[in-house]
Amino acid sequence: MSSTPNLTAAEHFSKSAENYEATTGGAPRELAQHAISLLAGLKPLTSESKILDNACGTGIVTDIILQSGIQPEIHAVDCAENMVNIARGRFSSHPNVHPAVMTGEELSFPDDTFTHSITNLGIMFFTDADKGAREIARTLHPDGVAVVTGWAMRGPFKIVQEVQAQVRPDDTPFKRPVSDIWLDPEHTKAVLSGAGLDVHASTTVDVHMGGETADGVADLLTKFASKTIVSWSEEEKEKVAEVMKKIVRERAVPFTRSSGSGVGLKLTGSIFVARRASGRVPAK
Repeated sequence: MSSTPNLTAAEHFSKSAENYEATTGGAPRELAQHAISLLAGLKPLTSESKILDNACGTGIVTDIILQSGIQPEIHAVDCAENMVNIARGRFSSHPNVHPAVMTGEELSFPDDTFTHSITNLGIMFFTDADKGAREIARTLHPDGVAVVTGWAMRGPFKIVQEVQAQVRPDDTPFKRPVSDIWLDPEHTKAVLSGAGLDVHASTTVDVHMGGETADGVADLLTKFASKTIVSWSEEEKEKVAEVMKKIVRERAVPFTRSSGSGVGLKLTGSIFVARRASGRVPAK
């Protein structure tokens, strides 16, 4: 697909903020729900908890926690200003929620602040993931628990690449926004370990980029690809939509999650639950 200007993570997510949850087909929320359940199994969440929603986006993690009925102190931070603005409006009636524009590599909280630290689909977008992981460790209370999530398999991106190959086979293949190294759970474990975090549990879980119909899911993927095919001819764009629908119809599977049933494309998420390692946490 044709190249587009390289955007920083903050710029990319600020541009996509308004429609983020809709265009991701509910997959980040589904993954976050699994992650929060694992986290709470090791250290229950209560109204007395002090929580970091790190790389919070539009506030999916915070929303899940509040829907559970507790009212803890939550600091929801993200480098993308538009994302934080949405979160700020979303939780304006919750004085216990404190949204702020802040990078994961430069958290402005004291050491040992949070009982729970949640970084859902964020660490791989940090400019310096090692530094971001050290900040998670530094701001985590010695008795606290952190959870970090990522992807182990991203089927929808492969479909976008297949569509490109059929419509413009001579173009440079579309590249994922982050390095494939983050698809390897061992890489994330190594980053967390190097930051002074002991991974107590890790698992993979299947979630879905979903919708009511396969064609609806195909439309989501076509919109995702639209930024990279903006200079293509109308005939080529129509072909993209046609081929996308054909492939998604063949591969979409039924699913049921807490928000209801639908059809979607499977993604495999990775979840890492960690505590501060004994001894000194690496400095910034």
